[in-house]
Amino acid sequence: MHVDILSSMVIYTVATVAFYLLGAGVLHGMGLVPAARDMIAVLSNIYTGTLGPWSLWLFYAGAIVTLYGTIFAATASHSRVFADMLRLVGVFRADDYRRRVAYRKGFVVFLTVFPPVLYLTIESPVKMVVAGGIAQAMMLPVIAFATIYMRHRHLPKEIAPPAWVTVFLWFASLVILVLMGYYAVLQL
Repeated sequence: MHVDILSSMVIYTVATVAFYLLGAGVLHGMGLVPAARDMIAVLSNIYTGTLGPWSLWLFYAGAIVTLYGTIFAATASHSRVFADMLRLVGVFRADDYRRRVAYRKGFVVFLTVFPPVLYLTIESPVKMVVAGGIAQAMMLPVIAFATIYMRHRHLPKEIAPPAWVTVFLWFASLVILVLMGYYAVLQL
């Protein structure tokens, strides 16, 4: 499992950094900035500007596969987390499987309908990405410090990680907090 996590982290980080650098290099050189409804068309210039017009369909195929996988995984995980949260706050009992499944299915429907409605209302993928970034920036410190709390208060000593892992957990949590604060100040 550790090898899988480390491999995934390295692959996703390298691919994301490469996409950002390629995008910055190509789009900046063309004087293009993704905005409003033309975001996909502008981003496609990363491929068409370097590989030629034939790569537009390659870009679209990659975008569809990437977005579908992301939406599919996020909808499945968020619906389960939502149902579990409702159970934890007392909306239904822990042994009420039918209610948990009903809330999970309801949230799947909500997550399927809400984003298109939001897009049709806002009409700007860029603004939606920024709003999602702000929401994520606000959640990451909560998750980070909840992880620290669970590590120190509820993790059995027999399975506790080495001290250096705990130090890195604290360091990463503080970096997340500082970056979230910096981002929040920039948005004000």
